[in-house]
Amino acid sequence: MARYSKKYKLGLDIGSSLIKVCLPRRPGRPEVLRIPTPEGTVSKGVLQDPEGISDHLRQWMRKNQLDHYYVVATLPASTLVLRHVQLPRMKPRDLAEAIEWEARRVLPFPLEEAQLDWVVQDTVVSEEGEMQNILLVAVRDTIVERYVQAIVGAGLKVAALDISPLALGRWLLKNAQGSSLIIDIGAESTQVHFFQDVKLMFSRSFSVGGAEATWAIATAANVSFAEAEEMKLRGKYREDWLDSWYRELGREVQRSLEYYRSNFSNNAEEPFERVILSGGAAMTRGVDTFIGEVTGVEPGFAEFYSKDRRPRRDKIMYNVALGAGMWGRK
Repeated sequence: MARYSKKYKLGLDIGSSLIKVCLPRRPGRPEVLRIPTPEGTVSKGVLQDPEGISDHLRQWMRKNQLDHYYVVATLPASTLVLRHVQLPRMKPRDLAEAIEWEARRVLPFPLEEAQLDWVVQDTVVSEEGEMQNILLVAVRDTIVERYVQAIVGAGLKVAALDISPLALGRWLLKNAQGSSLIIDIGAESTQVHFFQDVKLMFSRSFSVGGAEATWAIATAANVSFAEAEEMKLRGKYREDWLDSWYRELGREVQRSLEYYRSNFSNNAEEPFERVILSGGAAMTRGVDTFIGEVTGVEPGFAEFYSKDRRPRRDKIMYNVALGAGMWGRK
């Protein structure tokens, strides 16, 4: 017998250091599970060894009686090609053909080697008539095959593959108005996602993550990585030990901001309505203050449930998986 309602799917976020498995529930506290990622199976947030993941995942899912759910797994932004196109309003069949033609024109690889999906974000009226703004999402077949192989190999059923920026927006920005920036800092990479209302405008991924901060502490304190990680979580280190890490993180966030404002914002000086921090490494001491200085907006932490006054690292790491679990629901 199923332990939980099947109203939602089981969200799966395979990260470099942890696999997050979540069953959302609104209202109420979601069911969450975190599993250590087997060493060498994921690099820079991207799955490399499907068999290593599936063998490990199978044991945990059976142990926690979650193996009967359909799974929605997320693909990281670094594996995706996102393109915005505008097409006249037309019948669904004609639209599909037009989108395929546009995709062949704008994608950096042959369409025959990729999976393509799209989202009609809105309709606008121009001199040319009613035009639809469409977000194209493409990912290479080889990437898709790895994730499907890992899930099926674990004895689970695949409902869909989602993309991490849309999963985050689905969970964190329901009915949001205005511009939003979500910064998701993981163990080996950081993803920045720009939204207008609830529409994804631009995503970027770069290889700056919490592990680099841990190594910086380990080097400065002459301790092991594990000891340095514990020091980082407790905030027991000198602030200047992370100066270079903050400079690198800030430089990449600033580049992302400049590109977004040059290509997607009508008013480059307009501040964001909200900046939200997500991912376990976002809890590194001083990150919120630093991101506030870079963006000009005081950021909030994306916790799914907490009675504590201070944000908790074990809460904000689940947002991608929770959003995946909301897949298919309005």
